[in-house]
Amino acid sequence: MKGELKALPLSDNIHILKADSTVLLSTPEGVQENKKIKSIKKHNKYFIISFYEVFDKESAAKYRDSTVNVKKDLLPALNEGEYFYDQIIGLSVYTTVGNILGKVVDIFETGSNDVYVIKNNDKEYLIPAIKDVVKKIELKENRIIIKVMDGLLD
Repeated sequence: MKGELKALPLSDNIHILKADSTVLLSTPEGVQENKKIKSIKKHNKYFIISFYEVFDKESAAKYRDSTVNVKKDLLPALNEGEYFYDQIIGLSVYTTVGNILGKVVDIFETGSNDVYVIKNNDKEYLIPAIKDVVKKIELKENRIIIKVMDGLLD
């Protein structure tokens, strides 16, 4: 294995990672380190990444379960109405009548659409990110406005 890391891509834009790109590795303990990619290759559903500063199995083990984050300037431009996950997570969610539901704490993908995980104290809501439900995303106001459909909050 040498100093290689196996990575499961969480994005369709994995092609932006190339040799000599600098990425931010975030460990589960919250440590963040900039690392320069030495090589990257596809292997089944994973990618095998080696970094210049990671030479052996022991140093690679330090980064187990880490996330690889790219700098925003490497990301492709988004179309109108498209957002990166980090822009959505943390936004407050309000209904069209002004009631606050909580904050977006996570997003997960289904086959057809994303689902926003909203938490407020002891309640959790799963809100589909579809036009019939999500009416406005207002980044400057730090909020999302949703239309509550029958059964959505049950």
